[in-house]
Amino acid sequence: MTHHATDNESIRFTVTSEPSREIKTALATFCRRNNYPQLYTELLEPLLEHANLVLAIATTERPWPPKGIGSQTIEAIGIAMIGTEDRAHLTPVLTDRKHTTNIGLASAVTKHLLETLRERSTSAGYLVRTSDRAVERALEQAGFSKADLQSATDYAEYVEYSTRPEQALQTLGLDQVRLGDLLTLSVNGDQLDRLSAYHFTLAAGVSAFLADSLRYAALLPGLIDLIASLPPGGVPPGTPGPRIGPQTELSQ
Repeated sequence: MTHHATDNESIRFTVTSEPSREIKTALATFCRRNNYPQLYTELLEPLLEHANLVLAIATTERPWPPKGIGSQTIEAIGIAMIGTEDRAHLTPVLTDRKHTTNIGLASAVTKHLLETLRERSTSAGYLVRTSDRAVERALEQAGFSKADLQSATDYAEYVEYSTRPEQALQTLGLDQVRLGDLLTLSVNGDQLDRLSAYHFTLAAGVSAFLADSLRYAALLPGLIDLIASLPPGGVPPGTPGPRIGPQTELSQ
C-alpha cells in the first residue's frame, strides 16, 4: 500500500481525441490550478480545434450532479500530437500538484497513452535539449534513442529521442503489468526505479516551459507538428531545424 493508493481507487481513465465540453473546462481549470494557465489558452485550446491530439486523462467525478461543467476534475493528463508521417510528439505526463510523487498514477496514464499510440503512430518521441545528459539517459533507459529530427528555440537546440510505442511499453514494463498493480505500485524494485527515473526526470525537464521560462527548458512539450514545418527533404543531420521563438505562432 502506498500513500496515494486510496486516492487512486476513485480515478477513472479515458483516452480521447475529441474531448467533451466538460473535459475542456476541466483541462483549463487543471492548468490554472497548477499555475500554468497559458498552456491551455495559448497552446491546448487552439490545437484542440485544429490538430490531431490524443489525450490520456485521469479524472475524478463529483457525486452530484454527475454531468455538466465542473463535474470532472483532472488529476493527471498525458498528451500526444500526431504529426506528419504519423509520428507522435509527446508531452510528459502532467499531474496535479497533490500527485507530484504519485508514480503509479503517472505510469497508468503513460500505459493508456502508449497503448493507444501503438495503433495510431509509427513512433513516439520527445524534444530534448542537446547534450542534456540527465534527460537523455532517462529516455535511453526507457527504450528511446536519438532520431534525426532537430529543432531550436532562440536559446537552445533540441533533438528528438523516439521509439516505437510498443518498445517503450516493454522497456518500462507496462505491457504486462495490471493497472491495479501500477496504481498501488505493486511492482518490483527495478521497475519502480525505471518508472521513477522516467517520470521525475521528464517532469523536471518540462517544468521551466510550464513556468513560462523557455530559456531554461530542458524539454519541449510535443504540441507543434515540427515535421510539417521542415524544408523539403527534411533537415540534414547536424543542421538546426526551424527556430521556435518565445512568441511562436501555432496556427497553421
